[in-house]
Amino acid sequence: MRVVIAGYYGYRNWGDEGSLVAILRGLDRNAQATVLSGDPAFTEATYGVPAIPRMHLRAVRQAILDSDALIFGGGSLLQDATSLRSLFYYLSLIRWGLKAHGRVLLMGQGVGPLMRPVSRWLVRTTLRRVPFVSVRDADSASLLKRLGVAHATLDADLTWSLTPLPPHVALDAQSRWIGVAPRRWRDAPVQQAFVALSRQLHADGYRTLLIPMQESQDRALCEAIAAETDAAVLPPPTHPAQLLGVMQHLHGIVAMRLHGAIFAAAQGTPVLCVAYDPKVDALAKQIGALCVGLEKIEQSLIPAWVAFQAQRDTLRQRMQEHTAALRDSAAALLQRVASECLKG
Repeated sequence: MRVVIAGYYGYRNWGDEGSLVAILRGLDRNAQATVLSGDPAFTEATYGVPAIPRMHLRAVRQAILDSDALIFGGGSLLQDATSLRSLFYYLSLIRWGLKAHGRVLLMGQGVGPLMRPVSRWLVRTTLRRVPFVSVRDADSASLLKRLGVAHATLDADLTWSLTPLPPHVALDAQSRWIGVAPRRWRDAPVQQAFVALSRQLHADGYRTLLIPMQESQDRALCEAIAAETDAAVLPPPTHPAQLLGVMQHLHGIVAMRLHGAIFAAAQGTPVLCVAYDPKVDALAKQIGALCVGLEKIEQSLIPAWVAFQAQRDTLRQRMQEHTAALRDSAAALLQRVASECLKG
């Protein structure tokens, strides 16, 4: 069984990399997987599987034609907020897979936003032909239903199934660490808001650990915040599951990044979400977490932290009631995909 795995891989976005780990571990051991990657050398060295450059379209198309199944693993691939070009890219791969063998599987997808009429039309006409469509949250399922894609199943983000590795850094065990996973978003004053939060955390007796969840986008922001505060910046891991090991040692986390929140919640660490995108709101609903919007973040983030601090133990208990079901759902999804890939 030759499988091509497509997604936003090779860019050291640790959430997407974690989804890839989950898929590779879930596949039958006899499956021959090839990954489409932005950095094939990194992907091959980290996961021990062949990889080809994701934008070398001739090689990508040939790999899909030669495959027995095409898997899209996790992430927010079908959306036009990043760009219309990105949406066209993934839909083109899907159409190549449908033409080659018809065995196209979309796993734990976050769908949307789809702001343009052409985007909604393209997603509707393409996904109606895809035999296996799985989404990770109720908002994505509702969007597809409105578009007329009625056969999508509601499952969970693939990274809920990950097993942690030992952390790649040793945190001072005498300190109470709060993780912070920010990202830039348009013209929102993210840096200023998180500088103020880090100073407040210090005043409250905590230490701040800034966590770049996507190296290319977040590390410079984290270092800029650290330069104005006493916060520490987490060095890059060599494997995404090492981040789960780090999350186990945190007192809590304030996360704009979706997978910063998921990685922490999966390890029982309470989460305060900062919603820059509907997918973060959707996660907060899933796990019963507090969530603050990006609008007026400079005024609202510290009051949200105060509320989170007061409710931390209650929030952790409520979160743990939801996360077990999400882990089970992700594991069941991986089993279904493995079975689907083995069909003749």
